[in-house]
Amino acid sequence: MKTGIYFFFLSAAAFVILSSNARAAGPAPRETLLFDFGWKFHLGDDWPDAENLEKAGASKGPAGRRFDDSQWQTINLPHDWVVTLPFDRTASYNQGYKPVGPGFPSNSIAWYRRTFDLPAEDAGKRIWIQFDGVFRDANVFVNGWRVGHHEGGYNGFRYDITDVANCGGHNVVAVRVDASKFEGWFYQGAGIYRHVWLIKTAPLAIAPDGIFVWSHFKNNVPKGRPEIHVQAELLNTETNAATATVKWEIFSPEGQEVAEVHKTAVLGGNSDCEVADLTRISKPELWSPESPALYKLVTTVESGGQTLDREETPFGVRTIAFDPDKGFLLNGKHYEIKGTCNHQDHAGVGSALPDRLQYFRIAKLKEMGCNAYRTSHNEPTAELLDACDRLGMLVMDENRLLGSDPANLALFKQEILRDRNHPSVFIWSICNEESRQSDPDGGRVGATMQNFVNRLDPTREVTAAESVGDVYSGLMSTLEVRGWNYHIGQDMDNYHHEHPQQPEIGTEQGSTVGTRGIYVNDKARGYVSAYDSNFPHWADTSERWWSYFADRPWLSGGFYWTGFDYRGEPTPYKWPCINSHFGILDTCGFPKDNFWYYQASWTDKPVLHLLPHWNWPGKEGQNIDVWCYANCAQVELFLNGQSLGRKAMPRNLHLEWQVPYSPGTLSAKGYDEAGTVVSSTEVETTGAPDFVDLKPDRNTIAADGEDLSIITVSVRDEPGRVVPTASNLVHFEIQGPGKIIGVGNGDPSCHEPDQYPTQSGWQRSVFNGLAQIIVQSSKIPGEIVLKATADGLKPATIYIQAQSCEPRPCVE
Repeated sequence: MKTGIYFFFLSAAAFVILSSNARAAGPAPRETLLFDFGWKFHLGDDWPDAENLEKAGASKGPAGRRFDDSQWQTINLPHDWVVTLPFDRTASYNQGYKPVGPGFPSNSIAWYRRTFDLPAEDAGKRIWIQFDGVFRDANVFVNGWRVGHHEGGYNGFRYDITDVANCGGHNVVAVRVDASKFEGWFYQGAGIYRHVWLIKTAPLAIAPDGIFVWSHFKNNVPKGRPEIHVQAELLNTETNAATATVKWEIFSPEGQEVAEVHKTAVLGGNSDCEVADLTRISKPELWSPESPALYKLVTTVESGGQTLDREETPFGVRTIAFDPDKGFLLNGKHYEIKGTCNHQDHAGVGSALPDRLQYFRIAKLKEMGCNAYRTSHNEPTAELLDACDRLGMLVMDENRLLGSDPANLALFKQEILRDRNHPSVFIWSICNEESRQSDPDGGRVGATMQNFVNRLDPTREVTAAESVGDVYSGLMSTLEVRGWNYHIGQDMDNYHHEHPQQPEIGTEQGSTVGTRGIYVNDKARGYVSAYDSNFPHWADTSERWWSYFADRPWLSGGFYWTGFDYRGEPTPYKWPCINSHFGILDTCGFPKDNFWYYQASWTDKPVLHLLPHWNWPGKEGQNIDVWCYANCAQVELFLNGQSLGRKAMPRNLHLEWQVPYSPGTLSAKGYDEAGTVVSSTEVETTGAPDFVDLKPDRNTIAADGEDLSIITVSVRDEPGRVVPTASNLVHFEIQGPGKIIGVGNGDPSCHEPDQYPTQSGWQRSVFNGLAQIIVQSSKIPGEIVLKATADGLKPATIYIQAQSCEPRPCVE
């Protein structure tokens, strides 16, 4: 598996990475074409009568067929227009002080247009347009026809545009996006911020999200030959009845065929039909975060001697269960959830993350020892789940809102059908901290939703992330697995004693606040000390929550709030803060000191970390609070070679010394129980900033118009050490077949732009020595040259090779 993962990192989008259902491979007539390139964009709504309510197919303005959009901005998807807006103190702090939504109508509505051709041979096929995510209210027009209206910023949607498509000629799709309303109390962005696809199928084909595959061991014990259940929903859009044969082939992680089964069904005209069967495989390779073995199901539909459709579906073989006493069980054994909750934005790009960033972020969390990810508080993008499947990360897949009304259940159904083949998904969460969570009607609504999930997916249990304590009313009494947001201590112990048959899990815990590289609270600048000692009234330190959970296996482990900092919801300060301080990593993915607390507690790798930095001019002789995170038996601290004492290292906690400051070297040695040195580390007083350094996460990327190199920018002293207090402004120049798509630095109070309108003038200050720049390839192979300069510092230049590849099929 290591080889496969490494290859994916090298060529993140050089070939199609299949989601659970809808990224089909195989011969025509099915085509799944990426529809991301070459869109036209206009911020504002100058055409209030674009939709013609008098006559169908006669839309006006940008919704019409002949509108001139040549002066609009040309962009590629995914796209978040809010990230480009300036900060505004009068805007909502929950949205990161970006001027969008109520009070900012001119920034809250935008139009997208894309012209494209369809060949004449597409006549007779079914043609779909699929949007994976648009925030928030989307009206979609094709060739002047209004084909659909979707509300909800997180769920995908698709429309059959066959009747209005012009095969053998020009077509135009237009989307009016309205982000005037918010769906959450955190940054949400706006626009077509996930992928769009053009999908062509035969009239008789696999229905959208129509594949379901799951494994079953006898008594849920992972021994012997598991059953593999396969299911396909077929859709016949012709008026005549048809006989179809569905063939399922299963391939091992090594690519060997291990099973085949087929079944024939008769479909009436204009009808759908579910076809199901089962088979067995021998010596299964079990999926887990430590060994993410993926099988592949190939589903083929044949009729009249012709192959009509084919889809490939990655899946995993594993068992999951919850036990009231043993907690969560993976593959028959207790498995501690070491998770983080996360929103979906990243520095530089807002909510519009290219696929490669999903892998980058999951890899950062795994480095820390994290093994689970909660998609707070909404349906994730499919590419995030692909990354979790392939890299090995369990997922709590969360629905946006509590509600048993048809509209809400329809959104939830789309999420379940799309995501249920992902082995990473181990539990469904129906909602987060709803206001009616303890009420009887909340319980009835929750029961309906839970039963709804069970019908669509009988393989996983259901929870909800709720913020009440020792309360069994409402949702808590109906849930298969009780979810805990905070309330550690007596509430949890009492509840477990009173309801011993209900499994439990920590759905949201911690919420420590801290700023990377800051060690004194500074309200004026909006910074919080990075020591694990600051938290809101409802929350706890990292040490307190994890040490409590670690001693109680029945809690199954839990999810810390949050893995990454995110825009909006600044806590504990508001302006000038524009993002949260909860993250273990900042918005760029640079670790804060708590990263090493979790790494010491969550992994077996030797960890020895000291904080703070050792640059304190003017504080000579004053005591500095020195903390140590480690997982060895004892730690000895030294200042300039002189021992300051050896202490026993308590489990899941930290060590602390008061050290009079003297410039030089603060160092530590870690010892095992026999007194042997097993680890060492040091923190040095650095010199003045001397040069800029650029370190790409990869020097070679795919020339597919999608792949990225994520580059760490640092300011270093002459010996090459990062200057931990540096704040130099760095300027960037790029040449060759690539472009800069975003910059950031993790500073929660930085109001510098994340994006610039052209490829000139890009700049970003480093925050405590670090910044990040994201470079994306074009479809032309060659050498990308990135240069960084800063006043008074030596410059840096790096070379990134964009290698020729076969881009995934797309609409030209």
